[in-house]
Amino acid sequence: MSTDIAVHSPAAEMSVGERQQYASVLADANMIPKAFQKNPANIFVAIEYGNALGIAPIVALNEINVINGTPSLSASMMASLARSAGHRVRTRNEDDGSAVCEIIRADDPEFTHTSTWDQKKAQGAGLWGKGHWAKDPATMLRWRAISECVRLACPEVLGGLKYTVEEVIEFTSTGPSSSGPAPKATTTRKAKAEPESAPEAPREPSGRDWLGELDQCATAQDIRNLWKACADAGELTDDLKAAFTSAGTALTAAQNQPETEVVDGVLIDEQGEIHNEQGAA
Repeated sequence: MSTDIAVHSPAAEMSVGERQQYASVLADANMIPKAFQKNPANIFVAIEYGNALGIAPIVALNEINVINGTPSLSASMMASLARSAGHRVRTRNEDDGSAVCEIIRADDPEFTHTSTWDQKKAQGAGLWGKGHWAKDPATMLRWRAISECVRLACPEVLGGLKYTVEEVIEFTSTGPSSSGPAPKATTTRKAKAEPESAPEAPREPSGRDWLGELDQCATAQDIRNLWKACADAGELTDDLKAAFTSAGTALTAAQNQPETEVVDGVLIDEQGEIHNEQGAA
């Protein structure tokens, strides 16, 4: 029995005006992701992506995620779109811990596209042991194998949305940039060599699920507090910074500008303060 969720989208039959009105109605709902609440413009764009992919609007709102202005799809949605196009998608986790995805195109059944992800490959990408990679590495390896294989075997089914949320976070995450003139060079006398101090003992992992706690944050202040706690624990990675930034963007707009659209470019600095694109707090 098929488990595909890609279906014909009724929104494709609406006029532009009808889709705009539909997006405005959805924006007032509190059962849609926070990034879309009170944001009819982003809902309209998500519906348009859904039309391109052939999925219903409500599915598009839950499957299309926007990170730092870049839309992305879940790996499960990528696999569903490939199957809906008639391609065979097979995934499995091997006994050695690796994950394999195989795709056989409907128009080329004699060739099998294969992608394999294992611990060594994840370590080489700087992913192993971080966030959900530490909690559920088998699933994360499988998602990576799927997204990579779909991009190689049948990229046309993705409608231009070629990366998963985690992948977008990786190549768009950057630390807050500092502004102002560069410090002047100074000349100092060579100080007398001092004995080296003993290296600081490594911190014990906190064991906290930072992304899980982020999902529970209801206000921008909650995110600031979580940012500080994560930084104090020495576990504030670039991936977490990007996730906090994205969540802070949506919550700040919802709390401070309830009648306006969410504005891209909101940043959270190292102290947990939320800034706009110009760096003003």
